[in-house]
Amino acid sequence: MKNDTVIVRLVSFALVTVTFGIGLTVLAVRLKGEQVDRVAEHRQEMDSQSSRRVLTAGPRGAIYDRHGVALAVNRLSLCIELHPEAFRPTAKGQTTASNIAAALESLAAVIGRPPKTTPEALARHLKISLARPLKVWEELSEEELARFCEHAREHPGFVCVSEYERTYPQGSLAAHLIGRVGREEIRTVAGGPRMNYIEKDLKGREGLELQYDEYLRSMPGEDLLVVDARGFATRRETLKRASAGCDLRLTLDVRLQRLVEHELDGCVGACVAIDPRDGSVLASASAPTFDPNACVPVFPKKTFRKLSEDPRKPLLNRATAGQYAPGSTFKPVTALAGLRNGWNAATEHLCTGVYEYGDMRVRCARTWGHGELDLPHALRESCNPYFCNLGMKTGIAALKAAAEDFGLGRRTGIDFPTDAAGTVPDPEWKLAHCREPWYPGDLAQMAIGQGLLLVTPLQMARVVGAIGTGRLATPRLNAAMPAQDRPLPFAKAALGSVREGMRMVVDGGTGRKAGEGVDACVIGKTGTAEVGAGANRHKNTWFLAYATPNPTSAETTPLALAMVIEHGESGGGTTAPKVAAVLRGFYNREEATE
Repeated sequence: MKNDTVIVRLVSFALVTVTFGIGLTVLAVRLKGEQVDRVAEHRQEMDSQSSRRVLTAGPRGAIYDRHGVALAVNRLSLCIELHPEAFRPTAKGQTTASNIAAALESLAAVIGRPPKTTPEALARHLKISLARPLKVWEELSEEELARFCEHAREHPGFVCVSEYERTYPQGSLAAHLIGRVGREEIRTVAGGPRMNYIEKDLKGREGLELQYDEYLRSMPGEDLLVVDARGFATRRETLKRASAGCDLRLTLDVRLQRLVEHELDGCVGACVAIDPRDGSVLASASAPTFDPNACVPVFPKKTFRKLSEDPRKPLLNRATAGQYAPGSTFKPVTALAGLRNGWNAATEHLCTGVYEYGDMRVRCARTWGHGELDLPHALRESCNPYFCNLGMKTGIAALKAAAEDFGLGRRTGIDFPTDAAGTVPDPEWKLAHCREPWYPGDLAQMAIGQGLLLVTPLQMARVVGAIGTGRLATPRLNAAMPAQDRPLPFAKAALGSVREGMRMVVDGGTGRKAGEGVDACVIGKTGTAEVGAGANRHKNTWFLAYATPNPTSAETTPLALAMVIEHGESGGGTTAPKVAAVLRGFYNREEATE
């Protein structure tokens, strides 16, 4: 019995020994795996816990006109940043936030103005971005910088840095065209490395800044922040420097743009001038305008409210988004539609001062009538009865087709965010949009550019350029874009008759003031469209011009120009003289005068 007990004890001891040995073996294997085999993995985990990756922004590409004049560039703005690690508590009762608050108060007294940060913003930064510096002063003046430098040693933890800000050297010039930028976080690449912090970059909000945002934006860089156990930064290393965005050269001519804006000053309206040979937009202006420098990097609420509540709508780009009845500037299109469908340019119509069709009466500008007129003379005098009669005999299908041949009723294809299509109505369109049938009066009104017909100044500059050259060019703003155009589907004789009428408009006709003193051959068309009702009824006045330089001209570029002035008196009296001033400035090199 005694031996059996001994044997049992020996067996138990052996089992415990074996179990213990197996446990030690397993532990040894596990320790080897953790401390030897997985050392690289643990080092990577440790590094990831002690470092932060930062995506950094670079300078945005500049925008220049065709001659290299700067329209949008970057400037260095001086700022002061604080580094939270310099304000860690060193005594009982202190906190990083309280140390920073005291230091900000002291430095504000030196600089002479309070910091831009708030206690709430500071607390948020310390909670989620402790490893990164915090910008506390922006746009330091030279005097403020001098004060800071003089007392910098007394304020450790603060550093003066520079950052890129967008600026527009020409101020409000071409503001609607160039647009503006705002700040937003850099977009990360899908599948790329995870970033702990992402700096804010300048992003296009409107105009060409928006259209070519991807082209102008910089390629972001990458920094590595090494942090301690509490999350404070101990070292910063640049892994990849941000590279600048690409520069953009436009077809725009700043000198012509300035001439156009000078003539629009004080008015509500727009003007577009293009090179009809290749569609290059040489000037595009909308009035009233605004200064984009007051809207970046953020659009102040007070400024936005003031501009958006202004009844003149200074934020509206009337050149490309303003939709107007073209008035008599549409009559050349009506003429070409009639000529293509059997009308003879020499056929005369008797103008008695009014066109009557059933109960409809459309009056002529000359109340006593023009008498017998052929097509060129009807254009010269802008005779409403003649073109109402021509439109009624041509029909809506042919008139609509001619308008569409000039690109009306659809977007022009310009490389710009706002490109309104306008409206070329027909019975189906009116029924769908107005829930009314098509009446004969709709066609008569459309034939003289009134009623439901709507166009933009950009479209009409394109129209007059196409009449002058026989080819419809696609407008473009990027000088590097290839030119595109197509021939107009009208006979040369028909275009010749319309050009002759438009020559007569400037040579003693309704638009005679448009060519006064201009060192170029000018053809054109006036237009006066009555819009609104009651107290809001007013006239929008137009002039279209196609100008080719004389041998003595200072410029060799032909121009196709459309200008509209809201609340004017007449196309010939209000708008034509302004067009003449622009053309004299361009071809005669006359400077704009007050």
